Amino acid sequence: MEWIDLKTLYTVLHIFGAILGAGGAYVSDAMFFTSIKDRVISGRELQFMKIGSTFVWFGLILSIISGLLLFSTNPALYLESSKFLIKVLIVFVIFANGIYFHAGHLPMIHRHKDHHYPSSDEFNRKKKFLIVSGVISITSWTLTIILGSLRMIPIDFWTALAGYIIFEIVAISAALIISKYKKIF
Repeated sequence: MEWIDLKTLYTVLHIFGAILGAGGAYVSDAMFFTSIKDRVISGRELQFMKIGSTFVWFGLILSIISGLLLFSTNPALYLESSKFLIKVLIVFVIFANGIYFHAGHLPMIHRHKDHHYPSSDEFNRKKKFLIVSGVISITSWTLTIILGSLRMIPIDFWTALAGYIIFEIVAISAALIISKYKKIF
């Protein structure tokens, strides 16, 4: 194909993966917070959250594969890029958080389907972890979109990592404070 090279094709796939992944995360969180207003998550609401989750996983896998393909076009350049390195770390956090969500939170939500979850000891014990997981998902997807939009970042990897950790601590702390005083759960 004369009108498109492999790097451009990989970039398009990478952007599409990010759109699906981040979009699925945003929609899943919106569905979750809409679903908990009545303090009961119905089977139908849970099914919609699972559909959103499927988009997240598909987008994440597409982003990882296309990212590896992009990396293969110039490994030396990417390994010198603090933007690339922090993005890889954040994608790893998204992946690990997704596994944690699916192994821990989703089964718990499923067990409480169609029940008044605030009356559950298990849910009350684990709700802070659910909030933390949600915050990490949304903030990490948002940061990968922002980083992907930038040509480069004017800081080294360690400074970017410190910034990411501080950003997550602030976002998680704010969400936990808000959930405590607003009685979101």
